[in-house]
Amino acid sequence: MTVSVTVDTTPNENALKFSVNKKILDSGYKTFNNVEEAKDSPVAKKIFENTEVASVFLMVEGEAGFISVTKKPEASWSELKDKIIIGIKAVL
Repeated sequence: MTVSVTVDTTPNENALKFSVNKKILDSGYKTFNNVEEAKDSPVAKKIFENTEVASVFLMVEGEAGFISVTKKPEASWSELKDKIIIGIKAVL
């Protein structure tokens, strides 16, 4: 199955919601605030390869899931968004 990623804004201008058509966790949700915390999550670890990322939140949504990524305030979404999408697709 090809992984599709859709991006939505959130009330927080420093966060975007990346919805995926694939299950990213067995159940529930997880928050990661740095790459060390994400060491057991391939997708979160990949997202943290972008140094502009402040935190990653993963959540199951039915048979799929979403990833909320919060960037550092000084970072810009213009390039970061595409890097995150490519990273998500590479891991899933």
